[in-house]
Amino acid sequence: MSTPEQPVAGWYPDPQTPGILRFWDGATWTAHTSAPNPAPNPVAQPAAAPMVAPEPRKSPGVDTNTVWIWLIVLLPLASSLLALLVPWRSMFAMQGWMAFNSFAQPDNMPDMRMFMQPFDIFFSPWWWAITLFGFAIYGFSAWFAYLDQRELQQRGIDRPFPWPWIFLSIVYPIGRIVVAIRRTGTGWAPLWGLIAAQVVGIIVGVVISAQITLATLQFLTTIARYGGYSG
Repeated sequence: MSTPEQPVAGWYPDPQTPGILRFWDGATWTAHTSAPNPAPNPVAQPAAAPMVAPEPRKSPGVDTNTVWIWLIVLLPLASSLLALLVPWRSMFAMQGWMAFNSFAQPDNMPDMRMFMQPFDIFFSPWWWAITLFGFAIYGFSAWFAYLDQRELQQRGIDRPFPWPWIFLSIVYPIGRIVVAIRRTGTGWAPLWGLIAAQVVGIIVGVVISAQITLATLQFLTTIARYGGYSG
């Protein structure tokens, strides 16, 4: 009868103590034991970096002066100049009030048209022109801003200032000009045009305020002069 072939010498799982290795010398188990090799720890992977949008591409020297930005900048200037033609002082006309005071006098029938003089401003063609022109400017500016952004993209400007900011009026031209200058290094002219238009608008506002203030003072002076008149 043949003898069963014995395993070669080496480390094997201990048949008596699970979980450890015991050395087999090829004929019998020895007293040498060893812990099994631990499974290698997986290498910790670095956390994924957050997605960061790349810096906008610069396009040095690209012309950013479109006709659309100039329309956006200069159209409000036309509206300001139109405001100078509105008869603001007519709101304080006192002829009708004085005629009413003399109504008690015989044969002194006041001209009723004089009572309407304070409302002449609302019948002035310049008043309606500036009102309608203001709405038109607001609507057309949104269209011009869209066309302006599209043309800048066609010229290779990466991520120009978003056109919907035009609904906050002056925010779009300021943001658009700043972004264009940062992307290309050019486009200063619309900025100076915007500043000039704003200065003219301020001057027009001061002139109109002065007219209204003087008319108010004349109004109060007339009341003080004729207030006690009884006919």
